[in-house]
Amino acid sequence: MMSTRVILFVKARLFVSCLPLLFIVAINTLAQDHENVEFDLVKEDSPVFIYERWITFPGKVPVVNAREVKSEFLVNTSIYEILSILKDESKIKIWQKHVSDFKVYPKPDTAFWFEYSYHDIPWPVSDQDHFLRYDLTETIPGKELFIAFQSVLDPNLAPVYKGVTRMELAGSWRLEQVTEHQVKVTYRILSMPSSIPRMFTDPVIRNNMMSTIKALTKLAEEKN
Repeated sequence: MMSTRVILFVKARLFVSCLPLLFIVAINTLAQDHENVEFDLVKEDSPVFIYERWITFPGKVPVVNAREVKSEFLVNTSIYEILSILKDESKIKIWQKHVSDFKVYPKPDTAFWFEYSYHDIPWPVSDQDHFLRYDLTETIPGKELFIAFQSVLDPNLAPVYKGVTRMELAGSWRLEQVTEHQVKVTYRILSMPSSIPRMFTDPVIRNNMMSTIKALTKLAEEKN
């Protein structure tokens, strides 16, 4: 008969092994729970369109309404090329503005990794950073990748700095190889609201999203 210590160890290992699945299920459940809440088009510069909606942030008591931003766009590349860009520390400043520090913490032989990013945000928004866990699922081998991300805590890898706002985020990248040389990208990100009025934050968020998508598209297509 197994000892209590062995049983507890086995249960702990099983729980840890299930974390990626639970994490991805939570992201998918979040989307399903708010299917009836429509997105509104808030910015466009064809072929890039940005949509927003306000929904409840998961796990918050009392309930907090948060902004979810979505964009769908096409890139002339492969799903694996975009994946490599998302994980490439040397390329981040090419396609993301105001990033002064960026670090990827890969986990060998796993489908997840951690990421730290520090953002020098223009006034009136204060400097911000985030620490995220990414989980990769190859939904359809060679055809579709789903990358879920969510804020996590790690005081060793990502201590909270005084005067810097730690962003709380959740979202996903869905990469679909619609033709041999073209990918449909669906990017979604849900963020906790700040105390700064939306009349100031909305233009910053939307302009940054538009420039980021265009820079990512250009970078991916240049490498083909």
